[in-house]
Amino acid sequence: MTGSAPLFTVIMATWGRGRHILPSVTSVLQQSFKDFELIVVGDACVDETEAVLAEVKDPRVKWFNLTSRCGSQSAPNNAGIAASRGSIIAYLGHDDVWDPNHLAEVARAFASPEAPDFVVSGLIAHLPNGLKGSAVMGLFGEDSDKHRYFFPPSSFAHRKTIVDQIGPWGMPKDLRPPVDAEFLLRAAAANLRFVSTGVVTVHKFTSVLRYLAYLQQSSDEQEEMLADFAAPDHSLRMANIVETSRQMGKFMLEARSGYDDLEPGELARIASERRGLSGKALHLPAAGAVIRQVPENCWLDWQISPRFGIRLNGRNPRPRFLLPFTATTPVAVTIRAVHPDRKAFGPLGLLCNGVPITAVPTGLRPSLWGWTACYRAVIQLRADQASVLEFRLDRNQRKKHRHLRSHFGFGIGRIALRPD
Repeated sequence: MTGSAPLFTVIMATWGRGRHILPSVTSVLQQSFKDFELIVVGDACVDETEAVLAEVKDPRVKWFNLTSRCGSQSAPNNAGIAASRGSIIAYLGHDDVWDPNHLAEVARAFASPEAPDFVVSGLIAHLPNGLKGSAVMGLFGEDSDKHRYFFPPSSFAHRKTIVDQIGPWGMPKDLRPPVDAEFLLRAAAANLRFVSTGVVTVHKFTSVLRYLAYLQQSSDEQEEMLADFAAPDHSLRMANIVETSRQMGKFMLEARSGYDDLEPGELARIASERRGLSGKALHLPAAGAVIRQVPENCWLDWQISPRFGIRLNGRNPRPRFLLPFTATTPVAVTIRAVHPDRKAFGPLGLLCNGVPITAVPTGLRPSLWGWTACYRAVIQLRADQASVLEFRLDRNQRKKHRHLRSHFGFGIGRIALRPD
């Protein structure tokens, strides 16, 4: 490498993101503060990421790919630190974006008389599909707050030398806390100094809140945020999100305990399941298969525990469902659906692996849940991995009613698949 060392090394750990990494990379390259290098580190990637980055044509972007998969950001982060030239290490998730002034605000805070070891920016953790209640993090006032709050890596930067004091990022299989929380816990225990920029410059679109995100990658939200930065009312819109988070109790949630009762690696396993990486899909048998509703960590999309064989819709108006089979020919799908309102049983919009389909109801009849019917359609499963079925619920289907002593709306029961 030639030239003087930059102030910042930005590390972006990635796996399976492919072309959808570009909005995150773009948000770094569009920074008003230019003194940085960006090191993208693949966790043994086998997709198109390297070819996509080669098209960026910016000498500040460097690509490394690990030879063995870690399954988290830890090994890529450690490799990025080892290769870094900057005196300050910043991190950006491969599905998050920075405001154009993010690094400028971080640099200003590092140059302040407080001489911090860590600088944390305000962050909005956006919920999917425009849901209200996004959490706001990183806006704290005292150094002692480092013992109370969690800060996602996309929001913090630290002096490179602190790794010599507290050690590298830990491996998920060995830890009870998430790897990022454990890294911060060690920094707090070492009494390293934390300050906040006091402004929101980070927008997080966490895959853990986007069920099956790694099976169906998307960068629509990130592209929309990049475009929104230039909108004249962007600051007002973000301020409204922050205020709503205060009203809904989602502002600066305390999260620094509760790990002792967990098994090492348990949280990493749960996160992997939510992202759609829990197991290998089976080829659909000639006789077909029936998927029954069982407890599953699919919060926001569906209630975790079924009731009487029915899984009820959560808050997400576009809930996803895992179809753990492969096939090379079309497949007929039959979905049992319930709803307390008969008017909800119109056509059902679906996406199977991003392909739009309309299912029609048959056999509408009264039931314990109010009404039930079966929706039928023909879909195409993937040939090499599990498929994602996304429900596009209309207004009537999303609406919840009081029934059986509680409020609920759309729910699903058995899902039958057979070769068409």
